[in-house]
Amino acid sequence: MARQITTRDRLRYRFEATLSRGTIGVMGWLAAVTLVVVLIAGLIITLLGLRTADQSQTSFGEGVWTSLMRAIDPGALGADQGWSWRIVALLVTIAGIFVLSTLIGLIGAGIDRKLDELRKGRSLVVEEGHTLILGWSPKLHQVLNEIEVANENQRNPSVVVLAPRDKVEMEDEVRARAGGPRRTRVICRSGDPSDPSDLALVRPMEAKSVLVLTDDEAGDPQTVKTVLALMGFDEGFEHLRVTAEFLAADSAQALERATGGRLGVVVSSDVISRITAQVCRQAGLSFVFQDLLDFDGDEIYFQAEPRLTGHTFGDCLTLYESSAVIGVRAADGTVTLSPPMQRVFADGDQVIAISADDDTVMLNGEIVPGQAAATASEPPLELKVERTLVIGWNAMAPLVLLELDRYVAPGSEVRVLFDPARTGMAPRAAAVENMAIELVEMDTINGQLLAAEIGRRAYDQVIILCYRTGDVADSDARTLLTLLQVRQATELEGSPNHGVRLVTELLDVRDVELARIANPDDFVVSERLTSLMLAQLSENADLRGVFADLFDAKGVELVLVPAARYVTTGEEQPFADVVAAARRRGHVCVGYRRIGDDQGDVTLGGGVVLNPPKSKPVTFSEDDQILVLA
Repeated sequence: MARQITTRDRLRYRFEATLSRGTIGVMGWLAAVTLVVVLIAGLIITLLGLRTADQSQTSFGEGVWTSLMRAIDPGALGADQGWSWRIVALLVTIAGIFVLSTLIGLIGAGIDRKLDELRKGRSLVVEEGHTLILGWSPKLHQVLNEIEVANENQRNPSVVVLAPRDKVEMEDEVRARAGGPRRTRVICRSGDPSDPSDLALVRPMEAKSVLVLTDDEAGDPQTVKTVLALMGFDEGFEHLRVTAEFLAADSAQALERATGGRLGVVVSSDVISRITAQVCRQAGLSFVFQDLLDFDGDEIYFQAEPRLTGHTFGDCLTLYESSAVIGVRAADGTVTLSPPMQRVFADGDQVIAISADDDTVMLNGEIVPGQAAATASEPPLELKVERTLVIGWNAMAPLVLLELDRYVAPGSEVRVLFDPARTGMAPRAAAVENMAIELVEMDTINGQLLAAEIGRRAYDQVIILCYRTGDVADSDARTLLTLLQVRQATELEGSPNHGVRLVTELLDVRDVELARIANPDDFVVSERLTSLMLAQLSENADLRGVFADLFDAKGVELVLVPAARYVTTGEEQPFADVVAAARRRGHVCVGYRRIGDDQGDVTLGGGVVLNPPKSKPVTFSEDDQILVLA
């Protein structure tokens, strides 16, 4: 039989419900108790005619006030006279001590709870115009460093980071990796980026851009959920500017289609594999890619120039003294890099140029119609049969091999050395057409075995890839050890690979200085390259089309071509003449590479000069190369 609910039960239930509301509910009951006590005390004082030594009579109001003062200030009890008065005052004071001590405890507990809440990073962000980063990965610190450089001319810039980690730990790590004081404030909040209620704390609709980082452990599913949560705030991304990193292309393409192309995507494996394949075959390209992607040196800008309307793309190539024009952005937003030289500018079209800053993209010369006429069709570079040695294996390796396959002639060979204990996966040969791939199991940090492999045949290039089964530090440590032993093996007297081109992949940019001890020809710092592209897109969403063309296997690419194919070597000429010579063959010249003596040039590294002034006099040797977009 059910128990009958009594009035006492109902009163207790309501009392407990009030207390469960927290500090405010308890303080309300304390106020009520204090009011009852002072009212009763005031009534007793009035009815008994009690009064202090300096009062002739005491009204009800005076009795209530006097009782309230005794409750608040127990120290006033010693001056009371008369036992009746003292007893009443003592009882009121005891009640006051109870109320005050409880109140002080509540206030202290409330402050502790608030501090704990702040420590957990669960408070609302009031920033506006901030860069919002969702997720946590090793790329975060490089992205923050690049945003810091990009915000140098901004007032009170800020970045908000939301990730499922402890707020204090995030702030400590961000501070430790900053390398110095930041002008850009970094605000960390703890929460799930795929939870709409947590997203509301960081106000994505007020952010100037949103960047979604992929956690290597959670992978693309977490990124997909985060993007879908953002779509709950702006379904078609008509207002939100979102750039998301993905590990695989299928998820990226699906979400890009779902948002009508408004979602910016970066598939890190595709970017890194293409750059690795190009860098291993052409010295100096890694410095070019890094310069274009970071916020130091030259970047890519869009600039409207009404004077070009009605003129061809080729007309403008030599007219920007301090900028290298590389393409056109049509009025409808379509981006075309290295378009046909006869492509005519229409109203609303913009030039795409490599320049030091947006205010240096200036048309300095006089337009001469018809100067873009091509006198010859440049034949493609002849593919060669090549041998490549790959040491190490990870999920990106098949993509690197597919990219390499595009640049070599049939009959080429690739020999892959991998440690099965470190791969974390079963290596598989990529579906290539021009190369024969041989997979060899061995301990890739065994110096004797490596020396034997390198001494058995000559290779055109050696690529060392990171194992990614451990943490970043462990992966880079093994790569550095392998690099050191490979370099020693190539320097042995009589080695068929003496002077072979050596390209190394590292994950952490801080390990590059350690790698220089082994003197490799080039580095591919995977996390850095992806971080730079993410930071660029978060600051300028218009670059999506440029990067899509530049890093697409079917798009244009940067190529180093022997200088003799364009100009007469040994003769001094302004760089504008070199640009015009490349233009006649349908190519866009953006720089050059010196071999040996750099003649005082300020190079990016590897002897590469990007975007030199058009009036700069240059003289090329037979070994020098021209950097073109083709």
